[in-house]
Amino acid sequence: MKFCGTICLAAGLFTLILFSGCDTALRQNESTEKIGTDSIALLTRQIMEDSSRADLFADRARAYLKNGNIDPALRDLNQAITLQPENPSFYLILSDIYLVLGKTDNSLTSLKKAIKLDPEEVSSYLKLAEVYLILNNPEGANSAADQAIRIDRNHAESFYIKGISLLQAGDTANSILNLQISVRLDSVNFMSFMQLAAISIARSDTLSVQYLKQALWLRPQDERALFFLGMMYQEQGKFKEALENFRLVTQYYPKNKRAFYYAGYICLVELTDFQSALQEFQQAVDLDSTYVEAVYNLGRTHEALEEYQSARKYYRQSLELLPNYPLAVQGLNRLDDNGLGL
Repeated sequence: MKFCGTICLAAGLFTLILFSGCDTALRQNESTEKIGTDSIALLTRQIMEDSSRADLFADRARAYLKNGNIDPALRDLNQAITLQPENPSFYLILSDIYLVLGKTDNSLTSLKKAIKLDPEEVSSYLKLAEVYLILNNPEGANSAADQAIRIDRNHAESFYIKGISLLQAGDTANSILNLQISVRLDSVNFMSFMQLAAISIARSDTLSVQYLKQALWLRPQDERALFFLGMMYQEQGKFKEALENFRLVTQYYPKNKRAFYYAGYICLVELTDFQSALQEFQQAVDLDSTYVEAVYNLGRTHEALEEYQSARKYYRQSLELLPNYPLAVQGLNRLDDNGLGL
């Protein structure tokens, strides 16, 4: 049969990869992998031998925090501060603990205390900026980033945070400028490349592909970079390259239902490889049986294969998932009008 009619491709909205407090709140303390119980036990023995060492309590607090044990982390950190109240690094850890607890006011207070004790420490200002971003206060974040830049104009992360604060404030042009400074200072700054890619995609700028490729050079298996590079190739009509990227996503991340869906769409619409389309859409549905677009496109693929009863089955399933789903209604009407699959 002639391949015709409307085929559903779910709208792919590229959400800007803005700063995420959940991802970065503990970044400054992540010098090692998650600390095991053996390491905590060792610190405990050292504390028993010399309970006057504030650094041991602080180290154990970090260990507890990394393992998600918030109450003992807070107890240890408070003890460290009691023993050494003028150590600014302890207040940075304290701010992280409060941030995990959702006590942002306390987190801000701790950071301001750290800055008061050591006004020339860049990391304190960057943490302060991050908390302001979480609170949707781009002005506060921008001011804190400016202080970090004043101290060290070669610190790439300061320009990254400033770029994010400007983006949050709606100043895209200056955000791009600062993110570009960040990648010039640190050519392996993955998140700056990803953010530049996100902005470029939102602005329909062809530079998005270049930024995504640079991000993938740094992290060849990154799920987001691979997926959105596939989307960009698809938008540019480079369907084989797009399909290759979506299949890399499903290879590395086999639970990414949207990558299967987009691969299926390319096979169905652009390459007319209907058997491959069926396999891709079925994988998406196996991962999420309520994925109505994938269920519908199973029907559309069966229709293209002239397997009309199967097409009807999936169109009906689509309507069970989403009553009055326009494309499924159109599909059934199309079959009815032609007396197919009755």
